[in-house]
Amino acid sequence: MLIVCEQLSKTYRADAAVVQAVADVNLEVAGGDFVVILGHSGSGKTTLLSLIGGLTSPDHGIVRIHGRDNWGSGDTALSLLRNRTIGFIFQFASLIPTLTALENVLLPLYFQKRTAKRKERALDLLAAVGLTGKAGAYPAQLSGGQQRRVAIARAFINEPEIILADEPTGDLDEETEADILTMFARFHQQGTTFLVVTHNAHLAVTQRNSRILHMKNGRLAYGQA
Repeated sequence: MLIVCEQLSKTYRADAAVVQAVADVNLEVAGGDFVVILGHSGSGKTTLLSLIGGLTSPDHGIVRIHGRDNWGSGDTALSLLRNRTIGFIFQFASLIPTLTALENVLLPLYFQKRTAKRKERALDLLAAVGLTGKAGAYPAQLSGGQQRRVAIARAFINEPEIILADEPTGDLDEETEADILTMFARFHQQGTTFLVVTHNAHLAVTQRNSRILHMKNGRLAYGQA
């Protein structure tokens, strides 16, 4: 099994209140799966994705990727996992304002000193998300939706085994959303594993062979369509 979560829990404190963001989640994702987790805002979807991706440490429970405990492998191993195995698509584009669109897409490769050979791939990815001709544009010169598309292209630059996507089409128009979902389908057919959290049921049903789960109050519900 590629991803295994066991009794995963995370609690936050908000002033005097205690918020159970994720509560005793058990989840298995096989290589090549396309898993969609549906749920309203505040249901714990984003926190769960952050825990799986090694961006947030759990209060209890374990996340294993390829059988290795994310938080028991040390900081170096965890950083390599995030850089080489996982592609992240966040709710916000989080682009570096002083870098062009092309440079933002190439950013994950700077840590591996591999940019020289990957410029063509970066340009291909920008074209795939509908940004042909925008490689030299800075984030301030792009619309919010265009910035999101740059971030999506960036997530694929390392040819990651896993894509973790948080509301990946949240601020895109219908035509661009369709293009992005087609792109997802192409990479999925090539073997990429997807774990997507969203409130958009349409996104779930447009992906063939997807497994749909539901999250509410920090807990996963199985067997619901």
